Amino acid sequence: MRVLVTTPLLTKPGGVAQYLRVVRPHLQGDVEYFTIGARSDHEGLRDALIRLLKDCRLFARAMRRGEYEIVHLNPSLGFKALMRDGVLLLIAKIFGKTVLVFTHGWDDTCEQFIHKHFRRLFRTVYGRADAFIVLGSEFKARLRVAGYEKAVFVQAAPVDDELLADVRRKPVRGCTSVGNGRFNILFLARVEKAKGIYDALDAYALLKADYPSASLTVAGDGAELGGAKRYADSRMLADVFFLGHVEGSAKFASFRSADAYLFPSYTEGLPISVLEAMAYGLPVVTCAVGGLCDFFEDGRMGFITASHDPAVLASLLRRLLDEPVLRCRIGLFNRRYASKHFAAPRIAAGLHSVYRFLAGSAH
Repeated sequence: MRVLVTTPLLTKPGGVAQYLRVVRPHLQGDVEYFTIGARSDHEGLRDALIRLLKDCRLFARAMRRGEYEIVHLNPSLGFKALMRDGVLLLIAKIFGKTVLVFTHGWDDTCEQFIHKHFRRLFRTVYGRADAFIVLGSEFKARLRVAGYEKAVFVQAAPVDDELLADVRRKPVRGCTSVGNGRFNILFLARVEKAKGIYDALDAYALLKADYPSASLTVAGDGAELGGAKRYADSRMLADVFFLGHVEGSAKFASFRSADAYLFPSYTEGLPISVLEAMAYGLPVVTCAVGGLCDFFEDGRMGFITASHDPAVLASLLRRLLDEPVLRCRIGLFNRRYASKHFAAPRIAAGLHSVYRFLAGSAH
């Protein structure tokens, strides 16, 4: 069974690249990779169009020459990715290939636009796919509404092997005395409005007024990094630390130094940062978005809410701060759960099971 998997540059940020970086070493068998997407952060429109045409030409050549049984496409549900991978899907079908589409991110605005203007086109193009993988049952239901009738698999995302190795070397922080009496809240994500950065800052402001020992660490880069810094200054928020983009050992250190993870995002596929926080034994305060709703147990893994009200978020953080026994219990549960359910070999095995399903269906 030969499989061709489309991939962005694995050095680039983003959920698709991170997923493939982590799962790739565990994909056994005859799996090959075809790089698509931007090769530079400074690509202009003309360069992007030339690169797209070149990618399509090389992809068609791979379809013509390669004895691939399955083509595995990895778009996010966004305008550019859907258009590009729609073309690749049609090329693959011209050559009679079985096509799997794995949608990672999910842009609600894009979905609404498709429903309003391009629903028939979406069904005509993506209805040709032989199966989909999505990161939550909510997205499976949305695909059905869009008119997709074939197999849809719901799968989780993997946590990096190196991160899990670092986790195993450290005790759960909530079950040990940190010695300085502080309570450090971590926000690790792209610093964007849609990720809830301003809700996080407002919730922290409410908490800080009653708990001077609280601190907030913001790890990540993004369009609102400068705005978030100015907002924190304008509110005179003490003990807010902006780290910028972190990766590798710096990222691991930010998790190790945290006592809770706050992530009030408005839209997600399945946020890997939440899975990573759980692996480190952090209790999580988050909003009910995407694939989190499929597994997150309120009160057992932390707290999940439909509200983005900073007062609600602050009240949930207060519970964690006031109840160290609860914090420890959640931390131990989260670490065990993440190790069992989000380890890369398990996720890769699930992906292989979809490949086997498709290979069997093709015969």
